[in-house]
Amino acid sequence: MAWTQEQLAAVPVWLTLLIVFLLPMAEPALPLLGMLFPSQTALMASGVLAHHGALPLPAAIAMAVLGALAGNVIGHLVGRRWGPRLVANLPARVTDSPGYRAALHTVGTYSARAVLLGRFNAVLRTLVPVMCGTVGVPWTRFLGLSLLGSLLWAPSCVAVGMIAGGSWQKWGGSGVLAAGGAVLLLTSSLPMLLSYLSSRKAQANAAVTTAG
Repeated sequence: MAWTQEQLAAVPVWLTLLIVFLLPMAEPALPLLGMLFPSQTALMASGVLAHHGALPLPAAIAMAVLGALAGNVIGHLVGRRWGPRLVANLPARVTDSPGYRAALHTVGTYSARAVLLGRFNAVLRTLVPVMCGTVGVPWTRFLGLSLLGSLLWAPSCVAVGMIAGGSWQKWGGSGVLAAGGAVLLLTSSLPMLLSYLSSRKAQANAAVTTAG
């Protein structure tokens, strides 16, 4: 069911801002479960509310950035403390999934930069911080790139909601947010996908050369 502007605006401002903070924080802080939290949708919804004057824009962006950064920090700490145990207990359907392999490849190839490259992808956004902590990515570099990724991702999501705010009633709330999320996902994940496919091709070529 599509949300209306009136339904969203009925939520108290403090509660909306709390949700905007908590959902991005919960994603990497709760590995696997974090993928179920619609943080990107919540941020775009906050942009819609800001467009209509129901939510202060600076506060929405600030809470989104802080939530994203806090989630990465917690995810990194979880990886350092329990990472090997978590990986050992993961079921095969998770470790064999394309999303898990992509996250593992991204961290292995780019180290701390993986947290920046994977910021716009739901699966990578959840798994990469924990994996960075598990493999011991240096804390200071991880924190700096996490901050940069949060400063790019959070305002972008809110901005999509701001732009879509005028079409909220015409196209329906859920349709607007779904379209905006798809655009963000495709434009931000394409370079990483191409890199991953290129790496797989190089590995296949190396295997053929070795066999020959």
